[in-house]
Amino acid sequence: MLIAGLGLAGVACSDDPAPAPAAPRAAATGPTVAPTSASEGEVVDAVYRYDPTGKRDPFRSFVRSFVPDDSVQTPLERFDLSQLTVIGIVWNTEGPRALVRDPAGKGYIVVVGSVMGKNKGRIVSIEDNVVLVKETYVDALNRAATKNVEMRLREAQGG
Repeated sequence: MLIAGLGLAGVACSDDPAPAPAAPRAAATGPTVAPTSASEGEVVDAVYRYDPTGKRDPFRSFVRSFVPDDSVQTPLERFDLSQLTVIGIVWNTEGPRALVRDPAGKGYIVVVGSVMGKNKGRIVSIEDNVVLVKETYVDALNRAATKNVEMRLREAQGG
């Protein structure tokens, strides 16, 4: 006698009767729970409901708030404003730009709002021959103070 249903094709058995086929399992639609009012041995399908109380929101970011890293600096923030020179200005456009050179001779294009200088000064305006930078620093009395620094295009000519 050959048993093909169990994957043992070609294996002969003795005179034992063939085992009864197992009942097919029903597809589970949810978790099963022990019966409470059903008769002994029956399994009851329960509808699962998610209860979020006391659990973390899986879609919320792990980062609570972003704190900017002050150690990351642009190349222009490594120098004092007195070390930087303005060598060119394009000012009669919607977005005026200036070309600033560092002590090593490397040039950078800056716009209004760019940060430059060791005190993290922001460019307030770019005009025909001057770049106005607003710096905030801590004075001797430990108070925040601001000053406006004019960086002229042609300093030697009084520009």
